[in-house]
Amino acid sequence: MILDLCQNSQLQSQVFDALRKISFSKIDEFNDLIGNVSETLSKNVDWWVEQPASRNTLQSPLFYRFCCIHLIIELIHSGTNIKKVIVDSAALFKIIKELKEKENLSFEIDSPDGELPSFQFYIRKSLKPFFEMWKKKRSQFRAAKKTKNYSTDPPKNGLILIDQFVFPGFITKERYYNGLWDRLSSKQQQKTFFVPTLVMIKDEHFEEAYCKLRNCDKNFLIKEDYLTFSDLLFSLLHLFRVWFIKPSTQKVAGVDISSLIREEMLSKVGFDSALEGLLNYRFARRLKENFFDLSLVIDWWEGQPLDRGWNLGFHAFFPKTLRKGYIGFAPRLMELQLYPTENEIVNNVVPDIISVIGERFCRELSAMDSSFETETSPAFPYDHIWKYRDVDVKHSESFKILLALSVMLDESVNILQQVIDSGLVGQNEFEFMIKPHPTMNISTLKNRLGEKWNNNFQEVEGFTPDYIRKSELLITGMSSVGLEAVVMGIPVIVVEKLSGLAYNPIPETVPKELWRNCRFPMEISEAIKSFRARNPEEVRKHKKLSDQIKKDYFEPVTKESVQKFMEFSN
Repeated sequence: MILDLCQNSQLQSQVFDALRKISFSKIDEFNDLIGNVSETLSKNVDWWVEQPASRNTLQSPLFYRFCCIHLIIELIHSGTNIKKVIVDSAALFKIIKELKEKENLSFEIDSPDGELPSFQFYIRKSLKPFFEMWKKKRSQFRAAKKTKNYSTDPPKNGLILIDQFVFPGFITKERYYNGLWDRLSSKQQQKTFFVPTLVMIKDEHFEEAYCKLRNCDKNFLIKEDYLTFSDLLFSLLHLFRVWFIKPSTQKVAGVDISSLIREEMLSKVGFDSALEGLLNYRFARRLKENFFDLSLVIDWWEGQPLDRGWNLGFHAFFPKTLRKGYIGFAPRLMELQLYPTENEIVNNVVPDIISVIGERFCRELSAMDSSFETETSPAFPYDHIWKYRDVDVKHSESFKILLALSVMLDESVNILQQVIDSGLVGQNEFEFMIKPHPTMNISTLKNRLGEKWNNNFQEVEGFTPDYIRKSELLITGMSSVGLEAVVMGIPVIVVEKLSGLAYNPIPETVPKELWRNCRFPMEISEAIKSFRARNPEEVRKHKKLSDQIKKDYFEPVTKESVQKFMEFSN
């Protein structure tokens, strides 16, 4: 067997299934391992904003590589004949080599050459990203200062702060907390401020973005109004301080794997998020120095380093203020970063309460781990599912299929390749619409697919749910839009990518009549034809199931639910 364990390499089906089983069984062991490292570094804010500390499986390859080590161990012990292992990590190469020697085996290992860099080499290679980020953030800070006169000073007593992202197309247009602002009284609005983090905005557009935020009907508290250039310098110097963070020895099957952690930290992966995390930490400090009194802070909780800096800062400087983490999407079990560990709770890098979008999610999280507090909160991003009449699926001459693509480029390319290879694109009876993620450029997808791109795809722009309502089937990947479509009465095909970790965007408790997992073009073709062949009775049955799923998994956005979420009802 040739085992290619590079992050984006396709695995054989049986190997992927074995890795999937291992990944679910080793979550607690991995959490304990990171917890052990954190024990020795708990006072180091630079550690807490690093990717390994976050356990972020979407942005960090650490858990995947940890599971790959266990996969190799399992294959060795099962007597599998491994001829060659291919990896994309020098640290993982050394670990596998040591395992091979312990077991007295002779398989070949392919990996990138290299050792951990010397101190001088690391410093030299860090200078360029340091100055590039300094230039970008300095431009942002100056744009904020230049537009500050458009804002009035906020009241300082009893403020509520709500964290959110701002990016092109969604500067003042709401994407995260739909329906919240309109369900507050004018008095409540006066003390509620959104705190934007600007992402994917070009330097020359910073000033325009800040002008829009400052002239919006909603209240925005601009972090850069309070942060200083010394805060920026402190955060940027994280790039150099990280060299001095030495993870403690952590063994798997008798082999020390701490080099994997250090390798990732020195790779500069996630530096943007670490920088924002440290700026969030210093932002909380500056608010304290400016004598703000906060009654509630709400973090758009994705478990990223920037979230951990936010929560650590507000706990350190506002220890009596309640901190909530709002998960405004369907949480998946493999997203380890979303679920606080006891070590993270003790060290105050996570919210006091995790707020989820539906009662069923709340029960599932509580049953899984009782160490953190959960609550049901309004499903703000899905407010639209209660606003419109039910989808009335009618079979027309062409069967309309929407491809809702992922934020991940490789996954989006895989979905398109599989659908193209199904042989159905271009047939008159099917109509395929492509909706890229808001952060994805369609030209990027076309370039990756090259000659394989099919001109029969219809490129659509705008609000994804509007196109779901026009469709009779949705095809997606790991995106939570799959569950969104199910509760709107539209069946779903989830295209599974046989690489990396297995993310299931639709809970297993959702009846399989409403959705299917597909790995290969033939399976996609069969699933499309099966959903198209539904008779009116089956459609009505599926609609009833969808209504129940909506009730279980999505909390309506009402005045009462908003008041409770904002702690106004207490």
